[in-house]
Amino acid sequence: MNNRIPVAVQLWSVKDNVAADLPRTLEQLAEIGYEGVETAGLGKTSTAQWKKLLSNSGLVACGAHVGLDALTPGAFDETIETYGEIGCRRFTVPALSETYTSSLDGYRRACAIINIAATRAKKLGCSVGYHNHAFEFQFVENRIPFALMLDCLTTDVEIQLDMGWVYAAGCDGAAYVRNLPGRIQTIHVKAFKPGDEFALVGEDTVPWDHVFTACENAGGTEWYIVEHERYKEHTPMECVRRIHSTLRNMGKA
Repeated sequence: MNNRIPVAVQLWSVKDNVAADLPRTLEQLAEIGYEGVETAGLGKTSTAQWKKLLSNSGLVACGAHVGLDALTPGAFDETIETYGEIGCRRFTVPALSETYTSSLDGYRRACAIINIAATRAKKLGCSVGYHNHAFEFQFVENRIPFALMLDCLTTDVEIQLDMGWVYAAGCDGAAYVRNLPGRIQTIHVKAFKPGDEFALVGEDTVPWDHVFTACENAGGTEWYIVEHERYKEHTPMECVRRIHSTLRNMGKA
């Protein structure tokens, strides 16, 4: 049985490259060996051009990070249609504003919006999900918001675990994957190392062997998505190149 999960990259990792030269950026990512990209907005490039560039590079749009506002009832149809033109069927809310995170009621209101969007998306053959940071694991009104969200979000909503942030919060990302079978369809492969915000995957303290084993055995995980946001010695493109090489050495790419 082949449990290999393909590897993509969140384009926020190379956002300056994307802004300067999208065609060359996609070519380089494909040359490195990435199989897909998760978008962080489409910029000023038309969807027709995006579709052409993705096709030419051999990459697929495995998902899109879109703000909660883009999934509200009034904006939902346009969002789905726009990204659908580049072949994207997965929509993930990358974070919530303080409007929602300052209270448990705010989290509940956000979950309600996400639930409605997920129900509509499912009928169209698409999916909606939520991407964590560390703040959802910090007490608000005597409760952990992430636990509240898991209670409030329907099973139609995907949970995109950002492993760097999960472990930064002191939690066990592999255990979440095992305990939420089918819900973790994508994970963010992001490093975390106490005291070193520049560490790359493979130089960090995330127990990647446990994470990958959980993803491959629990069922449902469709993509590993690399994300790296802090740079020091290497350029953004060199960072995602080195991470891909590490994943290849691990037998994951």
